[in-house]
Amino acid sequence: MNRVSKLRRGAALLSVGAIALMAAAIPASADAAKGVFAGRAESGPGVNVKPHGGGKDEFFETDLFKLKVGDDVLKTYCVDIHTDIIDDAQYDEVPWGEHTAPDSTFKKNAAKINWLLHFGYPSVDPDKLQKAIGGNWTHDLSNREALAGTQASAWHYSDNVDLDLDNPIGTENPNNDTAENVVKVYKYLTDDKNNVGIGDQPAPELTLNPQKLAGKTGSLIGPFTVTTNAPDVVVSAQVPQGVELTDKDGKKLPDAGSAAMKAKAAASDKFDFFVKVPEGTPDGKADITVKGNVSLTLGRLFVSKKGDKTSQAMILAATQKVKLQTAGEASWSAAGTTPPTTEAPTPQAKNELANTGASVLTPIIIGVVLVAGGVGALIFQRRRRRA
Repeated sequence: MNRVSKLRRGAALLSVGAIALMAAAIPASADAAKGVFAGRAESGPGVNVKPHGGGKDEFFETDLFKLKVGDDVLKTYCVDIHTDIIDDAQYDEVPWGEHTAPDSTFKKNAAKINWLLHFGYPSVDPDKLQKAIGGNWTHDLSNREALAGTQASAWHYSDNVDLDLDNPIGTENPNNDTAENVVKVYKYLTDDKNNVGIGDQPAPELTLNPQKLAGKTGSLIGPFTVTTNAPDVVVSAQVPQGVELTDKDGKKLPDAGSAAMKAKAAASDKFDFFVKVPEGTPDGKADITVKGNVSLTLGRLFVSKKGDKTSQAMILAATQKVKLQTAGEASWSAAGTTPPTTEAPTPQAKNELANTGASVLTPIIIGVVLVAGGVGALIFQRRRRRA
Protein backbone atom coordinates (compact mmCIF):
# COMPACT_ATOMS: atom_id res chain seq x y z
CA MET A 1 0.00 0.00 0.00
CA ASN A 2 1.36 3.40 -1.00
CA ARG A 3 1.19 5.60 2.08
CA VAL A 4 2.60 8.77 0.47
CA SER A 5 -0.44 9.67 -1.61
CA LYS A 6 -2.86 9.16 1.28
CA LEU A 7 -0.89 11.20 3.82
CA ARG A 8 -0.77 8.09 5.88
CA ARG A 9 -3.11 5.46 7.11
CA GLY A 10 -2.96 4.44 10.73
CA ALA A 11 -5.23 5.91 13.34
CA ALA A 12 -3.23 6.47 16.40
CA LEU A 13 -0.05 8.34 16.73
CA LEU A 14 2.55 7.93 19.41
CA SER A 15 3.89 11.31 20.31
CA VAL A 16 7.64 11.04 20.36
CA GLY A 17 9.12 14.49 20.70
CA ALA A 18 8.21 18.05 21.55
CA ILE A 19 9.84 21.15 22.82
CA ALA A 20 7.29 21.82 25.56
CA LEU A 21 3.57 21.72 26.27
CA MET A 22 2.42 25.15 27.35
CA ALA A 23 -0.04 26.06 30.09
CA ALA A 24 -2.78 26.55 27.53
CA ALA A 25 -2.30 22.97 26.43
CA ILE A 26 -2.29 21.36 29.89
CA PRO A 27 -4.46 23.46 32.20
CA ALA A 28 -3.79 23.45 35.92
CA SER A 29 -6.87 21.38 36.58
CA ALA A 30 -5.40 18.60 34.45
CA ASP A 31 -7.98 19.05 31.71
CA ALA A 32 -7.22 17.30 28.42
CA ALA A 33 -4.49 18.65 26.16
CA LYS A 34 -5.61 19.76 22.69
CA GLY A 35 -3.67 19.69 19.44
CA VAL A 36 -3.90 19.85 15.64
CA PHE A 37 -2.36 17.48 13.09
CA ALA A 38 0.43 19.32 11.25
CA GLY A 39 1.93 16.90 8.69
CA ARG A 40 5.09 14.81 8.54
CA ALA A 41 8.20 15.39 10.63
CA GLU A 42 10.56 12.72 9.23
CA SER A 43 10.34 9.41 7.39
CA GLY A 44 11.87 5.95 7.36
CA PRO A 45 11.74 3.10 4.86
CA GLY A 46 8.40 1.48 4.25
CA VAL A 47 7.83 -1.92 5.85
CA ASN A 48 5.98 -5.12 5.04
CA VAL A 49 3.75 -6.45 7.81
CA LYS A 50 1.26 -9.30 8.01
CA PRO A 51 -1.42 -10.38 10.50
CA HIS A 52 -0.07 -12.20 13.53
CA GLY A 53 -0.35 -15.94 12.98
CA GLY A 54 -0.02 -15.69 9.20
CA GLY A 55 -1.53 -13.88 6.26
CA LYS A 56 -0.77 -11.67 3.29
CA ASP A 57 1.86 -8.93 3.43
CA GLU A 58 0.80 -5.28 3.37
CA PHE A 59 3.23 -2.46 2.69
CA PHE A 60 3.10 0.68 4.84
CA GLU A 61 5.28 3.74 4.90
CA THR A 62 6.85 4.70 8.22
CA ASP A 63 6.81 8.30 9.36
CA LEU A 64 6.95 10.52 12.37
CA PHE A 65 4.11 13.04 12.24
CA LYS A 66 3.65 16.41 13.87
CA LEU A 67 0.94 17.37 16.35
CA LYS A 68 0.82 21.09 17.06
CA VAL A 69 -0.03 21.79 20.70
CA GLY A 70 -0.16 25.48 21.53
CA ASP A 71 3.01 27.01 20.10
CA ASP A 72 4.90 23.74 20.15
CA VAL A 73 5.09 20.58 18.07
CA LEU A 74 4.99 16.92 19.13
CA LYS A 75 6.29 14.13 16.91
CA THR A 76 4.03 11.11 16.70
CA TYR A 77 3.93 7.48 15.61
CA CYS A 78 0.91 5.69 14.20
CA VAL A 79 -0.71 3.02 16.39
CA ASP A 80 -3.80 2.19 14.35
CA ILE A 81 -2.53 0.95 11.03
CA HIS A 82 -5.75 0.82 8.98
CA THR A 83 -7.24 4.23 9.72
CA ASP A 84 -6.53 7.30 7.61
CA ILE A 85 -5.54 10.63 9.06
CA ILE A 86 -7.74 13.68 8.54
CA ASP A 87 -6.05 16.91 7.44
CA ASP A 88 -6.02 19.54 10.20
CA ALA A 89 -7.69 17.05 12.57
CA GLN A 90 -8.33 18.35 16.10
CA TYR A 91 -7.08 16.15 18.95
CA ASP A 92 -7.99 15.69 22.60
CA GLU A 93 -6.02 13.83 25.24
CA VAL A 94 -7.78 10.75 26.66
CA PRO A 95 -6.87 7.82 28.95
CA TRP A 96 -5.40 4.71 27.33
CA GLY A 97 -8.72 2.88 27.57
CA GLU A 98 -10.40 5.37 25.22
CA HIS A 99 -8.47 4.47 22.06
CA THR A 100 -11.00 4.98 19.27
CA ALA A 101 -10.42 1.82 17.20
CA PRO A 102 -12.78 -0.89 18.54
CA ASP A 103 -10.70 -3.83 17.26
CA SER A 104 -7.31 -2.41 18.18
CA THR A 105 -5.03 -4.37 20.50
CA PHE A 106 -3.64 -1.06 21.76
CA LYS A 107 -5.59 -1.13 25.01
CA LYS A 108 -4.23 -4.44 26.25
CA ASN A 109 -0.72 -3.67 25.00
CA ALA A 110 -0.46 0.00 25.96
CA ALA A 111 2.24 -0.66 28.56
CA LYS A 112 4.31 -2.56 25.96
CA ILE A 113 3.98 0.34 23.52
CA ASN A 114 4.92 2.75 26.26
CA TRP A 115 8.10 0.75 26.95
CA LEU A 116 9.22 0.73 23.32
CA LEU A 117 8.68 4.50 23.14
CA HIS A 118 11.03 4.90 26.09
CA PHE A 119 13.69 2.62 24.60
CA GLY A 120 13.18 3.12 20.86
CA TYR A 121 13.77 6.00 18.45
CA PRO A 122 13.77 9.00 18.83
CA SER A 123 13.77 8.82 22.64
CA VAL A 124 17.06 6.95 22.30
CA ASP A 125 19.61 8.10 19.72
CA PRO A 126 20.48 5.51 17.05
CA ASP A 127 24.06 5.07 18.32
CA LYS A 128 22.87 4.38 21.88
CA LEU A 129 20.09 2.13 20.61
CA GLN A 130 22.64 0.16 18.58
CA LYS A 131 24.81 -0.30 21.67
CA ALA A 132 21.80 -1.43 23.71
CA ILE A 133 20.90 -4.03 21.08
CA GLY A 134 24.49 -5.24 20.81
CA GLY A 135 25.91 -7.79 18.39
CA ASN A 136 27.64 -7.27 15.05
CA TRP A 137 26.45 -4.62 12.58
CA THR A 138 27.42 -4.32 8.91
CA HIS A 139 26.91 -0.56 9.22
CA ASP A 140 25.81 1.84 11.93
CA LEU A 141 22.11 2.20 12.67
CA SER A 142 20.59 5.24 10.94
CA ASN A 143 17.73 7.48 12.04
CA ARG A 144 15.57 6.10 9.23
CA GLU A 145 16.19 2.47 10.16
CA ALA A 146 15.61 3.15 13.86
CA LEU A 147 12.35 4.93 13.00
CA ALA A 148 11.08 2.06 10.85
CA GLY A 149 11.98 -0.56 13.46
CA THR A 150 10.25 1.43 16.22
CA GLN A 151 7.12 2.06 14.13
CA ALA A 152 6.85 -1.61 13.13
CA SER A 153 7.18 -2.56 16.81
CA ALA A 154 4.37 -0.19 17.74
CA TRP A 155 2.11 -1.71 15.07
CA HIS A 156 2.96 -5.18 16.37
CA TYR A 157 1.31 -4.27 19.68
CA SER A 158 -1.39 -1.86 18.52
CA ASP A 159 -2.65 -3.81 15.50
CA ASN A 160 -1.56 -7.41 16.09
CA VAL A 161 0.70 -7.52 13.03
CA ASP A 162 4.23 -8.88 12.57
CA LEU A 163 7.09 -7.49 10.53
CA ASP A 164 7.92 -9.78 7.61
CA LEU A 165 11.41 -10.77 8.75
CA ASP A 166 12.28 -12.23 5.32
CA ASN A 167 11.21 -9.12 3.40
CA PRO A 168 10.94 -6.31 5.93
CA ILE A 169 11.40 -3.12 3.89
CA GLY A 170 10.18 -3.87 0.38
CA THR A 171 12.02 -3.51 -2.92
CA GLU A 172 12.20 0.26 -3.43
CA ASN A 173 15.11 1.51 -1.33
CA PRO A 174 16.63 4.75 -2.70
CA ASN A 175 18.13 5.63 0.70
CA ASN A 176 20.12 2.38 1.00
CA ASP A 177 18.40 1.42 4.25
CA THR A 178 19.46 -1.95 5.61
CA ALA A 179 16.70 -4.50 6.23
CA GLU A 180 18.91 -6.24 8.78
CA ASN A 181 19.12 -3.11 10.93
CA VAL A 182 15.35 -2.57 10.87
CA VAL A 183 14.82 -6.19 11.94
CA LYS A 184 17.31 -5.87 14.80
CA VAL A 185 15.47 -2.85 16.21
CA TYR A 186 12.11 -4.59 15.81
CA LYS A 187 13.26 -7.78 17.53
CA TYR A 188 14.84 -5.86 20.39
CA LEU A 189 11.74 -3.74 21.08
CA THR A 190 9.29 -6.66 20.85
CA ASP A 191 11.30 -9.22 22.80
CA ASP A 192 9.39 -9.99 26.01
CA LYS A 193 12.71 -10.43 27.82
CA ASN A 194 13.41 -6.76 27.16
CA ASN A 195 9.97 -5.22 26.85
CA VAL A 196 8.45 -5.67 30.29
CA GLY A 197 6.06 -2.77 29.79
CA ILE A 198 5.75 0.58 31.54
CA GLY A 199 2.44 1.40 33.20
CA ASP A 200 0.59 4.65 33.61
CA GLN A 201 0.72 7.35 36.28
CA PRO A 202 -1.44 10.33 37.28
CA ALA A 203 -1.60 13.36 35.02
CA PRO A 204 -0.14 16.71 36.17
CA GLU A 205 -2.31 18.56 38.67
CA LEU A 206 -2.33 22.08 40.05
CA THR A 207 -5.53 23.55 41.50
CA LEU A 208 -6.54 26.41 43.75
CA ASN A 209 -9.76 25.76 45.64
CA PRO A 210 -11.88 27.79 46.03
CA GLN A 211 -10.90 30.20 43.31
CA LYS A 212 -12.82 33.12 44.84
CA LEU A 213 -13.46 34.09 48.45
CA ALA A 214 -14.74 37.33 49.99
CA GLY A 215 -14.68 38.57 53.57
CA LYS A 216 -14.68 41.53 55.94
CA THR A 217 -11.80 43.82 56.75
CA GLY A 218 -10.17 42.88 60.02
CA SER A 219 -10.49 39.15 59.31
CA LEU A 220 -8.78 36.20 57.71
CA ILE A 221 -10.05 35.24 54.26
CA GLY A 222 -9.57 31.59 53.50
CA PRO A 223 -8.52 28.93 53.47
CA PHE A 224 -7.30 28.72 49.89
CA THR A 225 -6.06 25.20 49.20
CA VAL A 226 -3.35 24.47 46.67
CA THR A 227 -3.27 20.88 45.43
CA THR A 228 -0.44 19.80 43.15
CA ASN A 229 1.96 17.07 42.12
CA ALA A 230 4.37 19.53 40.51
CA PRO A 231 7.85 19.67 42.09
CA ASP A 232 8.06 23.49 41.92
CA VAL A 233 5.10 25.80 42.49
CA VAL A 234 4.93 29.57 43.02
CA VAL A 235 1.81 31.28 44.38
CA SER A 236 1.87 35.06 44.05
CA ALA A 237 -0.68 37.62 45.23
CA GLN A 238 -0.97 41.32 44.40
CA VAL A 239 -1.95 42.87 47.74
CA PRO A 240 -1.99 46.42 49.18
CA GLN A 241 0.28 47.52 52.00
CA GLY A 242 -0.58 45.77 55.27
CA VAL A 243 -2.37 42.79 53.74
CA GLU A 244 -0.51 39.56 54.41
CA LEU A 245 -0.54 35.92 53.49
CA THR A 246 -0.78 33.84 56.65
CA ASP A 247 -1.48 30.48 58.21
CA LYS A 248 -4.79 29.59 59.86
CA ASP A 249 -3.77 31.41 63.05
CA GLY A 250 -3.09 34.67 61.22
CA LYS A 251 0.67 34.32 61.56
CA LYS A 252 2.61 35.74 58.67
CA LEU A 253 4.26 32.99 56.69
CA PRO A 254 8.05 33.02 56.96
CA ASP A 255 10.43 33.08 54.02
CA ALA A 256 10.60 29.89 52.00
CA GLY A 257 14.26 29.32 52.80
CA SER A 258 14.00 29.90 56.53
CA ALA A 259 14.68 27.14 59.04
CA ALA A 260 11.23 27.70 60.54
CA MET A 261 9.52 27.11 57.21
CA LYS A 262 11.64 24.10 56.35
CA ALA A 263 10.77 22.61 59.74
CA LYS A 264 7.07 22.97 58.90
CA ALA A 265 7.40 21.31 55.51
CA ALA A 266 5.37 18.10 55.34
CA ALA A 267 5.05 15.24 52.90
CA SER A 268 1.78 16.41 51.38
CA ASP A 269 0.36 17.42 48.04
CA LYS A 270 -1.88 20.09 49.62
CA PHE A 271 -1.34 23.35 51.48
CA ASP A 272 -3.72 25.96 52.93
CA PHE A 273 -3.09 29.66 53.19
CA PHE A 274 -5.14 32.73 54.17
CA VAL A 275 -5.27 36.42 53.28
CA LYS A 276 -5.13 38.61 56.40
CA VAL A 277 -6.78 42.03 55.97
CA PRO A 278 -6.23 44.56 58.81
CA GLU A 279 -8.98 46.82 60.18
CA GLY A 280 -9.25 50.07 58.24
CA THR A 281 -8.00 48.64 54.98
CA PRO A 282 -9.92 50.17 52.06
CA ASP A 283 -12.25 47.84 50.19
CA GLY A 284 -10.28 45.90 47.64
CA LYS A 285 -9.04 42.55 46.45
CA ALA A 286 -5.97 40.37 45.97
CA ASP A 287 -5.38 38.69 42.63
CA ILE A 288 -3.77 35.30 43.22
CA THR A 289 -1.76 33.40 40.62
CA VAL A 290 -0.52 29.82 41.01
CA LYS A 291 2.17 28.56 38.64
CA GLY A 292 4.10 25.30 38.47
CA ASN A 293 6.33 23.22 36.26
CA VAL A 294 6.24 19.46 35.80
CA SER A 295 7.85 16.92 33.49
CA LEU A 296 5.53 14.73 31.45
CA THR A 297 6.80 11.28 30.58
CA LEU A 298 5.84 9.16 27.61
CA GLY A 299 2.47 7.53 27.23
CA ARG A 300 -0.20 10.21 26.74
CA LEU A 301 -2.89 9.20 24.25
CA PHE A 302 -4.62 11.63 21.86
CA VAL A 303 -7.70 10.87 19.74
CA SER A 304 -9.64 12.81 17.13
CA LYS A 305 -13.15 12.70 15.68
CA LYS A 306 -14.42 15.03 12.94
CA GLY A 307 -18.14 14.45 12.62
CA ASP A 308 -18.61 10.73 12.17
CA LYS A 309 -15.01 10.25 10.98
CA THR A 310 -12.15 9.16 13.21
CA SER A 311 -8.57 10.29 12.66
CA GLN A 312 -5.40 8.87 14.14
CA ALA A 313 -4.91 8.80 17.88
CA MET A 314 -1.57 9.76 19.46
CA ILE A 315 0.54 9.00 22.51
CA LEU A 316 3.30 11.11 24.03
CA ALA A 317 6.64 9.39 23.58
CA ALA A 318 9.28 11.74 24.99
CA THR A 319 9.65 13.58 28.27
CA GLN A 320 8.23 17.10 28.05
CA LYS A 321 8.26 20.14 30.29
CA VAL A 322 4.79 21.46 31.07
CA LYS A 323 3.82 24.79 32.59
CA LEU A 324 0.77 24.65 34.87
CA GLN A 325 -1.18 27.74 35.90
CA THR A 326 -4.39 28.69 37.66
CA ALA A 327 -5.70 31.84 39.35
CA GLY A 328 -7.89 33.02 42.21
CA GLU A 329 -9.13 36.11 44.01
CA ALA A 330 -9.67 37.27 47.59
CA SER A 331 -11.84 40.36 48.08
CA TRP A 332 -12.87 42.32 51.18
CA SER A 333 -15.04 45.21 52.29
CA ALA A 334 -16.05 46.91 55.51
CA ALA A 335 -19.57 45.52 55.10
CA GLY A 336 -18.20 42.05 54.57
CA THR A 337 -20.53 41.12 51.71
CA THR A 338 -19.71 37.54 50.87
CA PRO A 339 -20.64 36.30 47.41
CA PRO A 340 -20.78 32.56 46.72
CA THR A 341 -17.38 30.91 46.54
CA THR A 342 -16.15 29.48 43.27
CA GLU A 343 -14.58 26.07 43.48
CA ALA A 344 -11.86 24.94 41.14
CA PRO A 345 -12.82 22.26 38.60
CA THR A 346 -12.50 18.78 40.05
CA PRO A 347 -9.39 17.13 38.58
CA GLN A 348 -10.23 14.07 36.54
CA ALA A 349 -8.72 10.78 37.64
CA LYS A 350 -6.66 10.07 34.53
CA ASN A 351 -3.78 7.62 34.30
CA GLU A 352 -2.09 8.16 30.96
CA LEU A 353 1.53 8.75 31.95
CA ALA A 354 4.32 6.28 32.33
CA ASN A 355 5.08 5.11 35.85
CA THR A 356 8.51 6.39 36.84
CA GLY A 357 8.35 4.94 40.34
CA ALA A 358 8.76 8.38 41.93
CA SER A 359 6.21 9.50 44.52
CA VAL A 360 4.37 12.75 43.80
CA LEU A 361 3.88 13.34 47.53
CA THR A 362 6.91 15.53 48.19
CA PRO A 363 7.47 18.17 50.89
CA ILE A 364 6.09 21.66 50.35
CA ILE A 365 8.07 24.64 51.63
CA ILE A 366 6.06 27.86 51.89
CA GLY A 367 7.22 31.41 52.43
CA VAL A 368 6.39 35.08 51.93
CA VAL A 369 8.56 37.58 50.15
CA LEU A 370 7.61 41.26 50.39
CA VAL A 371 8.68 43.46 47.48
CA ALA A 372 8.39 47.14 46.60
CA GLY A 373 4.93 48.66 46.43
CA GLY A 374 3.39 46.47 49.08
CA VAL A 375 3.12 43.38 46.88
CA GLY A 376 3.27 40.01 48.64
CA ALA A 377 4.40 36.78 47.04
CA LEU A 378 3.74 33.38 48.56
CA ILE A 379 6.28 30.89 47.30
CA PHE A 380 5.72 27.15 47.16
CA GLN A 381 8.84 25.10 46.61
CA ARG A 382 8.15 21.38 46.51
CA ARG A 383 11.49 19.67 46.87
CA ARG A 384 12.18 16.02 46.20
CA ARG A 385 13.14 14.00 49.24
CA ARG A 386 16.77 13.08 49.54
CA ALA A 387 17.47 9.42 49.96
